[in-house]
Amino acid sequence: MHICIVGGIFDKPAGYRDRHSISPETVLADGLRQRGWQVTLAGHSAPLPPSCFDLVHVHHFGRAALRLAAATARPPFVLTTHDPFAMNGLPVGWRRRLTDGFVLRKANAIVALSNAERDFLARRRRILPEHIAVIPNGISTSVFERTSAPAEPTDDLLFVGQLQPFKGLDYLLKALPAVRAACPRVKLRVVYQTGALLDRYRKHASQLGLNGCVEFAGAKTAAGLAQLYSSATVVISPSLGECLSTVVLEAMCCGAAVVATDVGGIREQLDEESGVIVPPRDSAALAGAISALLADATRRRRLGDAACRKAHSQFTVRQMIDRHVRLYEELLETHARAA
Repeated sequence: MHICIVGGIFDKPAGYRDRHSISPETVLADGLRQRGWQVTLAGHSAPLPPSCFDLVHVHHFGRAALRLAAATARPPFVLTTHDPFAMNGLPVGWRRRLTDGFVLRKANAIVALSNAERDFLARRRRILPEHIAVIPNGISTSVFERTSAPAEPTDDLLFVGQLQPFKGLDYLLKALPAVRAACPRVKLRVVYQTGALLDRYRKHASQLGLNGCVEFAGAKTAAGLAQLYSSATVVISPSLGECLSTVVLEAMCCGAAVVATDVGGIREQLDEESGVIVPPRDSAALAGAISALLADATRRRRLGDAACRKAHSQFTVRQMIDRHVRLYEELLETHARAA
């Protein structure tokens, strides 16, 4: 069986792909190849000869998704949007507003990363429930695993994410003065892929009097991230929108104590036994939750242990691949009967 997986990461230069070799698209492709599937990778800008493939799976809205939606003769077409914007009420560009509904209606199946995303697609996008498959991203537990804790106690906070407003770093920075008042030794490490808005966030930190308290650490390898998750006292995801947070899942696999905002599918990842959930856009709530965890090592260990167990039981790569294979086989069977 020959499948084409399309993703924006495959449009990136080789150096970028080497630094970000683990993504939902690459993990899926590797898992399918291990099951004996023939897999071709393509970017959104690459021309697609649909007749060469038995099925095409597009990740993210983009040119390839629009071309396939408009094609008159093509193989079954699966779409995973990875789109946190519309379902969380965040601004969407005019091109997306014009084309998203068309693409969603033309896809043979849509993969939702969480039940929250599925409910949004069915309720607001009017997609038939039988056309939506809920398949959470799987995290490689051989890469993201708990390593040894620091020898000395620390008050180290960790943020991992894009330097984009919707990731909520502004709200975390605003929370830090209050956290610092309660825990003077606290440090925040900010890990990010690209630094287009780096000067803006550095200026914001300086205006808040956080010089020496915030380290903008840049990009890290997957192994480096696993080490940071494992050694951080608290991992914070202050995002304004997620379908299902990969950062939260990676931190859970590493046994971290996590504070995350109540957006998208976060409540399907964390509960009161495995993490702390606060309202989005609420710096005071972030400060209170972080300060409380910094003061309670026993609770941090209990949350981290429960998070690790949950991630290893519910969000594995094997489960993700199994569910995709079932979806593909059902689509191919339906397509063959129709043909």
